Amino acid sequence: MGRPMDPMADYTFLHWRYTPGRRLLVQPGREVRLKPLLDRLLRRFLDEPGTVLTREGLIEQVWTRREVNDEVLSRAIAELRAILGDDAREPRFIETLSKGGYRWIAETARNDPTGRADAAGPATSLPSRARIRGLRLSLSALAAMALLALTWRHIVDPEAGSVHRAELAVDLLSAQPLAADPRLEYDARFDVLGRVVYIRSAPGSEASELVMVDPGNRAERVLWQDAKALRHPAPSPDGREIALTRHGESGCEVWSVDVVDGHHVRVGECADSASGGIEWADGGLALILTGKPVDANHAPGLIQLDRRSGELRRLTMPLLHEGAHVDPRLSTDGTEIVYASVNGDDRQLWRAPWPRMAPPVALLKRPEPVYGHAFEPDSRNLWIAGDLILYRALHRLRPGGQPELIGGRGARSIDIAANGAAVWSEARYDADIWLRDAIGGTWTAIARSLRYEAQPEFSADGRLIALGSNRNGAESVLVHDALTGKTRQLALDPSLRWVRPTWSARDNSLVLTAYENRQTRLYRYQLDGDVLSVMSEVEPGAFQGIELPDRLLYLVGHGTAQSTLMQLRAGQATAENLGLGPVAAYRASNEWLAWRTPGSGELRFAPLAEPQTVDALVLSDDSMPEAFALNGSVLTYRDKNLLWSMRLPDGKPQAVASEHVPDGAGPSIAVSANGALATVTLTSLSMDLMIAGPASR
Repeated sequence: MGRPMDPMADYTFLHWRYTPGRRLLVQPGREVRLKPLLDRLLRRFLDEPGTVLTREGLIEQVWTRREVNDEVLSRAIAELRAILGDDAREPRFIETLSKGGYRWIAETARNDPTGRADAAGPATSLPSRARIRGLRLSLSALAAMALLALTWRHIVDPEAGSVHRAELAVDLLSAQPLAADPRLEYDARFDVLGRVVYIRSAPGSEASELVMVDPGNRAERVLWQDAKALRHPAPSPDGREIALTRHGESGCEVWSVDVVDGHHVRVGECADSASGGIEWADGGLALILTGKPVDANHAPGLIQLDRRSGELRRLTMPLLHEGAHVDPRLSTDGTEIVYASVNGDDRQLWRAPWPRMAPPVALLKRPEPVYGHAFEPDSRNLWIAGDLILYRALHRLRPGGQPELIGGRGARSIDIAANGAAVWSEARYDADIWLRDAIGGTWTAIARSLRYEAQPEFSADGRLIALGSNRNGAESVLVHDALTGKTRQLALDPSLRWVRPTWSARDNSLVLTAYENRQTRLYRYQLDGDVLSVMSEVEPGAFQGIELPDRLLYLVGHGTAQSTLMQLRAGQATAENLGLGPVAAYRASNEWLAWRTPGSGELRFAPLAEPQTVDALVLSDDSMPEAFALNGSVLTYRDKNLLWSMRLPDGKPQAVASEHVPDGAGPSIAVSANGALATVTLTSLSMDLMIAGPASR
């Protein structure tokens, strides 16, 4: 046997560096932490490079169980080769010999802690032809590595020139569909070998499939089919199993699926109410996920599940108003974690050192509609799928910087491979607003387009309906005339994102919310003359203003733990806090207030004159917290997949006969004074996987 391996030294061979003490393989743009078995196997080869090692000897020295056979050894050799990028037919690292042995053939150098490099390669024992081939491949690999490093530097390094953003845009413009199935495809993640795992299901069905696809040849394997919803697959660091969540009768469960034979086992529980991803930690010995809350005062937080003992360690314990913590992602070097906190439809991203979980740092100036995030291979920058700059797409976030739009319109998720390839779900939604002009009347779709229409609001006489739409790319506001059937788009600044139109009770104007310079602001739009003006009496950061005859109501800190409802009385210069605590969504009339608090299943209401006199309805369906409307003293809301109407304060809830129960996001119900009803329903949804970068070429 050759010189024993020094666990404190680094070993280099071709474009790899190996640190035995950390079981860590590193090459440009990629790190792999070997599981103990493959670590022992690689150490055995590096102990005696160039020496023929028999199959019997490897089984005896690497495995600790006597029942191991040749097939198990062959599988381990194949797995190690796959990680190294080796080919048994044209080997660069592990050569198979015809008489039942293996030999390490790559030139290898040992770098001890003092900085001295020792040649450890098979200099004398390697046959000359193989040595020449290995040297040629080594030089080719070094050249390729240099080219890759230069190319990647221009893509990710802001100091490398101004072309990095253009190269990213060109890469994304060359994106291709990864699968051709008409069903929904989402939650895609790369594994260590560059394969993609994702979930596939039909619209409106809980039944789903866990699928693995090879981006090179598009060959697919269905690893698991289930009648319940599978979500958030996360491949293990060694590529042998996939952790994911399953949502069934007993709530949210964590399962593990074997990649080779599809065998699946239940490994733990997760939070029922929070939709959050899974991340592997400790080299595949633990899982990070969203666990159940500690008590009724807390939202679901992150936990770490030890795969060996089954023990749980709580990582975060957010209070109820802070929102659940979901979607943990570890940096490639394993030193940082990024996760999201959920407040209604918006999320804040947090970055903290791992595993200390020291006080985290908020990455966004305010919570935004964020759907997914992933580290770039160098662990420095993040890619974010969300509505950060006017519309849903992929954005890049540098430490301390502002989000930069890089493409991938419609992105609902994102993952990045070690080689820089990107995969995401591209979603296309079509939602329509349906109008019923009287109880028992017929339904008519208004302002129809192939894009998303939502946020309906009736004028005082019920003739006009203001609504939000993204039919022109960015969110804007339209007004539909129910009498003439005509719809017009308001003349608004297209560089801003316009949401939450409400009719003023004082004149023929709309109060609008604009996303402006990473914050929100209230504007007034006079329909007579199409005049737009900022509401200067209200501070920046205000959201969703409702103007009553004697006061203006609005939210400040919307989507955060400090979101509160304010009122500015007519003739006063200073607004006052209504003292309701955190408010996620609200509606108001001249007599009543109705609101939802972050993370609560209650729909609360109180007289406007005495807002602290609070009563509440407990709803069983918390999936659409904005699906309620208030007209006078009549509260209309969605629950149990039905529409309900209740006269405040103590009327009995009555089911509202409707063939168009709202299922759209954001405000999705409006009721006029004369009983007209408008609801938002999702007409069509498609979600396809897209892939760009090295894996798609």
